[in-house]
Amino acid sequence: MFDLEKVQSLNELEMLVYQYILEHMDSVPKLTIRQLSTNCHVSTSTILRFCSKMGFDGFSELKYALKKEEEQQQQSFDQYYAATMHVDSFLKRLNQQTYYETLKPAIKMIASARHIVFSGIGTSGILGAYGSRYFANMGINAYSIGDPFTPIPQRGFENTLAIILSVSGETTEVIKQVTDFKRSGAQILSITNDEHSTIARLADYNISYYMPDERSIYTDPYINITTQIPVIALIELLAHQASKEFAEKNPIKNDE
Repeated sequence: MFDLEKVQSLNELEMLVYQYILEHMDSVPKLTIRQLSTNCHVSTSTILRFCSKMGFDGFSELKYALKKEEEQQQQSFDQYYAATMHVDSFLKRLNQQTYYETLKPAIKMIASARHIVFSGIGTSGILGAYGSRYFANMGINAYSIGDPFTPIPQRGFENTLAIILSVSGETTEVIKQVTDFKRSGAQILSITNDEHSTIARLADYNISYYMPDERSIYTDPYINITTQIPVIALIELLAHQASKEFAEKNPIKNDE
């Protein structure tokens, strides 16, 4: 129900409101604006600005929309996967020209780099390995670093683009690696869930996907199980578009 393009216009405090609503969509309609401001640790004026940026006339209209969304979900099949509607909204956004404009800088960075190196830790590290193979399948010189403690030389990365994958954007080992990459002359493209995270701010360019933070209720609650479907979609889309741009700029000449 939230327009991802509008989400990108939120400032840091408004993003706190957005994240809270995503994680408490069933209870927010029962709150007053003062209760929500207390829970989010922001002012009521911040909440009203958030409502306005999201296209609502006020907090009451936002609560009504959230309540209608919940009713529609209850009328449909049982939700077996809480992130479904957010993933669906994201995937629809990928095919729109406005979102393509957001990806353009990242596509140019990939197409211009001589080497692409993916890096991440945990699930992000696994996706990095997938990304490097997918890029290679598209004719792009790419590899991945699975060990976040791998030392990065102080030079030799001038023609390299490091694509850093991180859900939180706050993993200490990855932050150090980003710093080392920058020191060695590499450009940084980060894909994170939060554009205000440390890694996103350190990067030369960042793409965020804004999925609700999820933790396992069946095993360790500290394990992050936030959906990574948007990351896979972004990796594949970036590979296709960068490969296309490179081919257009460097057409293969037939031998005469």
